Amino acid sequence: MYRGSSERIAVILDFDGTITTKDTISTLANIGLSSQKDQGIELSRAWASILSKYSEDYSNHIKAYRPVKEERSTLEEELKYYRSLREIELKSFARVSNSGLFKGIEDWEKHGHDAVKEGQVIVRKGFQEFVTSLADCGIVWGVVSVNFSSDFIRGVLKATVGDKKAKVSILANSILSGGFIVGLEIEERASRPVMATSGAKFSATKRLLYTWGISSEQEQQTLLYIGDSGTDIECLTANGVTGVVMSDDGQSDLMKRLKQIGIYVGNIQIDQGNQEQMYWARDFDEIVGSPVFKQLTQIHQKE
Repeated sequence: MYRGSSERIAVILDFDGTITTKDTISTLANIGLSSQKDQGIELSRAWASILSKYSEDYSNHIKAYRPVKEERSTLEEELKYYRSLREIELKSFARVSNSGLFKGIEDWEKHGHDAVKEGQVIVRKGFQEFVTSLADCGIVWGVVSVNFSSDFIRGVLKATVGDKKAKVSILANSILSGGFIVGLEIEERASRPVMATSGAKFSATKRLLYTWGISSEQEQQTLLYIGDSGTDIECLTANGVTGVVMSDDGQSDLMKRLKQIGIYVGNIQIDQGNQEQMYWARDFDEIVGSPVFKQLTQIHQKE
């Protein structure tokens, strides 16, 4: 499956729905609503309006977009569709920023930590063992996410795997004290556009590999990318990537879209013997116990 013991191996994960069992946007929103309510500001209607406007924009876009879902049959067509969602996502992020929902909230790391301890955020089964296996083998890993807050993600990781193992690269958006959501800090760029689409995550993934000294053009490297939704499709299907789709039953929207465009996705418990193969898993226990992961860790240990 892998090319040899001289390979550089790295792992990048999505956060919402991949590390966690479900999207955490409602958790972050509830933190904001509660915090503002403590200040005498009621924003429940404003939040409901944000959700409603996003749903309306999304629905209108789908109705107008061509080719329609049923007629898209290639990866290129599917990537163009997901990239086309950028303006809708940016408008929604702007509405959240302008609403004041997150104004004055600074300790997002603590909120992430507390959300795990209080059961508001549930991490997928086997994640701790997965991270331990990576640490034992010295495999570098990180997180790329369109989540509102990288600090919130850090807090979730610390509560789950401990402070030491949570010292990893997290490329995600950030919430400033004024409540505005911004994207990654890039030296040559003054502005910080939010990361909201598959294309943005793909760019962030390449940037993360670069910081690790791994070029996406190198032949002797293996990237294991794990994600669950349409924002992960570019990373999952990129050249040289072994992609794993996290899905509770193998019938998620992303799984159906991949099947529609002719990409076979086998369960990771069965090694198909092809590095370009894409797999799906229910949780991290399935990944850790798979021939794919065992071979990856064995190769890294030989280096």
